[in-house]
Amino acid sequence: MEASVIRAKLDLAIRLYDTTTGAAVDERNVLFMRDGVPVRPESRGSGIYVFINTGREDFLMRIDVFGYERYEACVRYEELDERLPVCYVFLMPSENTVRGRNTLGFSGTLPFLKKIEAVRLSRFLCVTGDMNQRTGIISVFHPSGGTITLEECYYALLSADKQSYERIEVEKMVTPKSFKLKCPLEGGFTPNLPIARIVYGIVREDGQYLLRVQDEGEDTKYLVRYEVGEEVRFQVVDFYDQEVLQ
Repeated sequence: MEASVIRAKLDLAIRLYDTTTGAAVDERNVLFMRDGVPVRPESRGSGIYVFINTGREDFLMRIDVFGYERYEACVRYEELDERLPVCYVFLMPSENTVRGRNTLGFSGTLPFLKKIEAVRLSRFLCVTGDMNQRTGIISVFHPSGGTITLEECYYALLSADKQSYERIEVEKMVTPKSFKLKCPLEGGFTPNLPIARIVYGIVREDGQYLLRVQDEGEDTKYLVRYEVGEEVRFQVVDFYDQEVLQ
């Protein structure tokens, strides 16, 4: 009798994060939907779920996690790494189930709005040192000498005046104090530019938007990046004030 061979192929990995903290979401009450049909990926702990031998056709993914707003997005494999397709999902805490944490909300309606996100202007992950233009490797340092850990996802590289930022994608950490860019920078590079974590918001089809951030009783000014049609805009918002996007 010939021995049968069962091959396991990783078709998608999903990593769940709390967008207000950047921490992994380890809540076990999670529901996944693929094109409206419930599916059960394998849990690997620490907010990591994997789909094995499910195929690589594009689909609409919906994720319901207790304590968080519903997440919906299209999975497009042409946008993922062919060898290791990973989706980084940033979940927004629900208003009524924040579990002992206070949040501040920023909401409104803006016609033709497509995306919204923000970075905190008083707290950065690290600051740039030098950049090797040939390899795309950027050295970084922490002003207080703290540990630097960047995931393989998007971050904000702020301009010198902190009035705008470029979204950069980390391909990998090369050393504890340097990382490699996945794509070349579109804007210019200079040393001493802050790198910040991005807080992702929600935009509905009618232009309603919602952002929530942690209320830590400190400076709550954020630089909000939003896309209206094909235009990218920036606005400094104090989450203690009742502001709206302009």
